[in-house]
Amino acid sequence: MKIKKQELHPKHSADLIRMGNQFDGGYVIPKTHIQDTDVLLSLGINDDWRFDKEFQALNPDCRVVGVDYTVGLSFIVRKILQNSVKSLINTLLFRNDKRQKYWTRLLNCVFFYSFFRGQNRHLQRRVSETSGQLDISLDELIEHHCGDHQDTVFLKMDIEGAEYQIINDLCKHANRINVVAAEFHHLDTKTTQFNDFITAMSEYFHVVHIHGNNYGKYVDAIDFPETVEITFINKSLMSDPAPSQHSYPVEGLDFPNNPKKPDYNIAFE
Repeated sequence: MKIKKQELHPKHSADLIRMGNQFDGGYVIPKTHIQDTDVLLSLGINDDWRFDKEFQALNPDCRVVGVDYTVGLSFIVRKILQNSVKSLINTLLFRNDKRQKYWTRLLNCVFFYSFFRGQNRHLQRRVSETSGQLDISLDELIEHHCGDHQDTVFLKMDIEGAEYQIINDLCKHANRINVVAAEFHHLDTKTTQFNDFITAMSEYFHVVHIHGNNYGKYVDAIDFPETVEITFINKSLMSDPAPSQHSYPVEGLDFPNNPKKPDYNIAFE
């Protein structure tokens, strides 16, 4: 089974910007639709919610709903201690780039509960196909945590393989979602699921950006990275877009997730 590369060739979008970290954790998204968003639904946040903070800084009226079952008080305390030690060690060793990295992560953890309060909310739940005591479906998230049916949702997700479980709910609520920025995992072992996901999405959304995550391997058997980041825009927001003429990765927008390794080139033939 091969990746259906032609379905992944992005359409041209003139106002793409990078938001979040320059390296791992950042996404390329359309700036125009930030202001159109009522709720940023952020699935999978770990210890990095810089994207969420930058998004809300550009649209203060937007609510942020963060969902990650691994993030709780014990997680935050552990990360504060780890990043404090690592920041101090790298300060003493005059490694300013690493010191800054761990200092930024430390501040993220310190201000977690100040960010996810008021109009913002964090749910310690695991995104899944169905809801249960721990699990929560995308359908329930949108129906019960993303305002009324007129509110527009921007969906960002990095949920470590669970993305393939939510495609039906995503399509069900496509009329409320303006943009999807998602990371897809295990393309080498879940090639069929990935292809089916992209085919289902193509009925409602255009691909406008793609980038290979070089923390994962490049898989010769599928001639594609095993992990990719893809941005989609709702078709109702794009009128007959032309194919993008960019080469991927795009200079100035894309950066290697792992800065110690070269980025992956992506072809669509």
